[in-house]
Amino acid sequence: MKVKDLIIELQRMPQEANVVQLWDGAARTNIEVVYVARDGDVVTADYDMVCYYDRSRPPEAPTEKEMTYWSTPKKIK
Repeated sequence: MKVKDLIIELQRMPQEANVVQLWDGAARTNIEVVYVARDGDVVTADYDMVCYYDRSRPPEAPTEKEMTYWSTPKKIK
C-alpha cells in the first residue's frame, strides 16, 4: 500500500478510533510511531518495539553495527 492510498482509507474511518495492527490472529499492537525507514518504506510501530535491521530503522537511528537492538521511542508518561 502506498501512503496516498493509506491516507484515503484513513479519511473514511472514524477520526477518533485507535489504530492497531492485526498480528497473530488478533488486533494486538497499537500504532503509536510512524517514520520513514532507510529503505524508503513508511514504518508503523508501537512504542518501545525492537528493530534489528538497518533498512527498517530511521536514518537517525544507530546502525546494526553500532547497536544490535534499536528500539522505537518509549512512551512519554
